[in-house]
Amino acid sequence: MASEAPVPASSLAYEPMSVRGPALVVLGLAVFLLIGGVVASAISSGSNPSFTIRKVTLADGTVVALAPATHKLQSIVNNGQPPADIIGNLGVLKRSTVGTTVNSDQHVAQFDRTVTLTSLLAQGQVIEAYSKMFRAVGWQIIYSGPAPQGTPGSTEVLAKRGSGDGFYWETGVVVSPTTPTGSTPYSLELFETPDGN
Repeated sequence: MASEAPVPASSLAYEPMSVRGPALVVLGLAVFLLIGGVVASAISSGSNPSFTIRKVTLADGTVVALAPATHKLQSIVNNGQPPADIIGNLGVLKRSTVGTTVNSDQHVAQFDRTVTLTSLLAQGQVIEAYSKMFRAVGWQIIYSGPAPQGTPGSTEVLAKRGSGDGFYWETGVVVSPTTPTGSTPYSLELFETPDGN
């Protein structure tokens, strides 16, 4: 019986190593990291806190009802911004009338939006109500005094709070003088600080 001659190595067909296996491993790892990051972000941002302060009492005895900002400021919320631990820890005077919205960031810069409102409280009462509310829900007041912008006689209360997104957020309430008709125009600006602190 004749034996077959061995086939020379040079005549064997070359089969390149498949890259499918390593590519799937890399893809799987990327998906795992993405999902892990989303879950970690949700946990670190405090999930979805609900605003629990329903009223503040002013020095003159006036009781001011508050509403969650998620209701009154719905026009500025977009694609998960502001984070839940920021918008969920912010209130608005319940009887305020919402006016216009200004989108200063135009979706190309860090979040910066303003809502104009009107209250039937006097200027001093609006200022005091927001100051008390900020302190009650853990915002740090970093400025209270004459507003650098707005109508003459306007006062600003500026507060900041850290977020699970790794940035600090600031809220500025600029309260104009009460008009002769008894209404007080004011604005509430919410923005992410550019340097994160």
